[in-house]
Amino acid sequence: MTHRFFVDEEIPEQPVLRGDQAHQIANVLRLRPGELITLARNGMEAVVKLETVDAQETRGQVIGRGICEAELPFEVTLALPLLKGDHDEEVVEAVTQLGVHTIVPFISARSVVRALSSAKRERWQRIAREAAETARRGRVPKIEEPHEWEKLFDVLHKGALVAWEGEALRRFRDALPRSDMSLVVGPEGGLRPDEIEFARERGAVTVSLGPRNLRSETAAIAAVAQAVAALDR
Repeated sequence: MTHRFFVDEEIPEQPVLRGDQAHQIANVLRLRPGELITLARNGMEAVVKLETVDAQETRGQVIGRGICEAELPFEVTLALPLLKGDHDEEVVEAVTQLGVHTIVPFISARSVVRALSSAKRERWQRIAREAAETARRGRVPKIEEPHEWEKLFDVLHKGALVAWEGEALRRFRDALPRSDMSLVVGPEGGLRPDEIEFARERGAVTVSLGPRNLRSETAAIAAVAQAVAALDR
């Protein structure tokens, strides 16, 4: 199993890695010329044979390309409320490993945390990159800018599934589409009835994750895991 690195540009036939990636290859992993690594971008991956290894600049030759088989056959977008402490980071790591395509932070009426600094958003993106490497994925989920509830459904798939403790009839797994989807979980204080009404007016569907009351971070991971288990190839 080769070590995996994500790159921001198209992968050329003779890729060159610099900065942190070159340092990791040379000084942390202590790889040598002739060994193999995998470069990944946008669902595609390339196996690269290292030719020169240096902490400043490492060069290699592509010996094979293909589609990353670890990616889901559909896109899952998770609308994630801003939570206290490090709970959001735990969710970002877990749902990235499960296969989420996009994470959209949001703020609603009962949100305790009401801002996401640029530094914290960058940290989320680093966590997502590391988790995607661990899961041997072909892409890193995008972390969107935070959205207010009133604007959230403008960036989600039509028919977004909103996990809500007040939904007694429609089970989450019964409402899953067999196509790209968006999942929404509420903040620590829950979603207000008027917010649920607004979501329904925008075409969202309320669903139940079961009879137990879950913390927001647990609900987010559980929803993604159920969707992946039900619909993954």
